[in-house]
Amino acid sequence: MIAKACAWVLVLMAGSAAAAPCYNDGDVVTLEGTATRQSAREGDASPKPAWVLSLSRPVCVMSASTGQGGRQQTNVSAVQIIDATPTENARIQLTGKLVTGNVSAYYAVPTAIWVLKQRVLSGQ
Repeated sequence: MIAKACAWVLVLMAGSAAAAPCYNDGDVVTLEGTATRQSAREGDASPKPAWVLSLSRPVCVMSASTGQGGRQQTNVSAVQIIDATPTENARIQLTGKLVTGNVSAYYAVPTAIWVLKQRVLSGQ
């Protein structure tokens, strides 16, 4: 009986793991979360803040690895918002191109989304 229950738990876990997609650098994705402003990283002479989307749920992102030419898989809980100015602390949905690495002069986090479409889900 216990073995049967354990088998069902493993099946359910495998099913949920398979359901979570892992996005590649360059994929067009739709992400939801809360928009916040961050100060530029230390050493950046620009006073312009960066916009960051704190995701509702972390997503898996595949990017080029720094060594051996392999690919690296990471769970990402925040992405920098590029080409959009959202309402601060608003819950939003963004659709755009996922990009890994330092992609703007106002670097905040290592993964970004070049926004194609933005939708406010709830205000401040």
